[in-house]
Amino acid sequence: MRHLVAPCLALFAGCATVPAPAQVHAAVPVGDPPVVRVGERVILQSEADKRAGEEFFKLQDQLYELRVDSAERVAIELLVEQEAKKDGLSEDAWVEQRLETGLREPTEGELQELFAKVKKNLPEEATFADVKPQLRRALLRDVKVKRAREIFEELKRRAGYQVLLSPPDRPRKVFDGSGPGRGPANARVTIVEFADFQCPYCSKASDVVKKVAAEYPADVRVVFRHFPLANHPLAPKAAEASACANEQGKFWEYHDHLFANPRDLDETALKAHAVTLGLEVKAFVDCLESGRMKALVEKDRRAGEAAGVSGTPAFFVNGLPLAGAQPEEAFRRAIDRELGR
Repeated sequence: MRHLVAPCLALFAGCATVPAPAQVHAAVPVGDPPVVRVGERVILQSEADKRAGEEFFKLQDQLYELRVDSAERVAIELLVEQEAKKDGLSEDAWVEQRLETGLREPTEGELQELFAKVKKNLPEEATFADVKPQLRRALLRDVKVKRAREIFEELKRRAGYQVLLSPPDRPRKVFDGSGPGRGPANARVTIVEFADFQCPYCSKASDVVKKVAAEYPADVRVVFRHFPLANHPLAPKAAEASACANEQGKFWEYHDHLFANPRDLDETALKAHAVTLGLEVKAFVDCLESGRMKALVEKDRRAGEAAGVSGTPAFFVNGLPLAGAQPEEAFRRAIDRELGR
């Protein structure tokens, strides 16, 4: 089953030689160990953690997710081993048998739809017939991944699987509710997303959040905030363009279209997207060329910086940070924790 469930990640790749700590004579608070000593001054762990600030919290979150993910993989391996033994099969044979059950071939329409999405990344001379076998394998792989998740989730449900480890305590960030949103205004969980339209990881992460949020239609709202990065020269104008589309009630259509066309972010392309999506073009162009959305984009960027955002994508689930392009399960866990509070 090793090719079906990835091996647990190692916390450390190697060992470093660390000098022995200096003997500390000063009394220190219980539970707050000394880190370094300089002269008569002892720097305690709490002081070091405070100075590390947001980076310390990020590492705590990463360690928590790593522990839970690794424990979950061990649990799934145990459950599969038990089920395979009952059926007299090897673990791989048991999983493969269930993956193949009810598996259907992709339709011609699904293959054509995938080809249209990836065509811009293929050589110009590549035809549908040329890449059809690869498209079929890609779609079957996606179906198997989804089916595997369903199988493992059902095993966990029947076994009464629970995450017992508490997440690390950390301060929540407070945001105003401004910004385009998807989901009910009175949702119990709000995910604030800071993203950059020129950031490839943002596109993937946005798809993940959209998919997971759809599983909680009554409980989750996603709010978008702009955070164009300094090294992405096309991102600020793309952010302004999406804000202009928002004036016509088509922010999310424009948002999704920009992420689907990451190479088309110059001003000419931004105007062409408005035509494609059926916006009132003159109003859109006037808005974009006036530059009046710069202030809104800058306001979002400053809000992100104040919350500790330094890169994209960055997410806050009810004010609790979830940085980077996280997997679906990380968002599900964060949402379920908030719903269970």
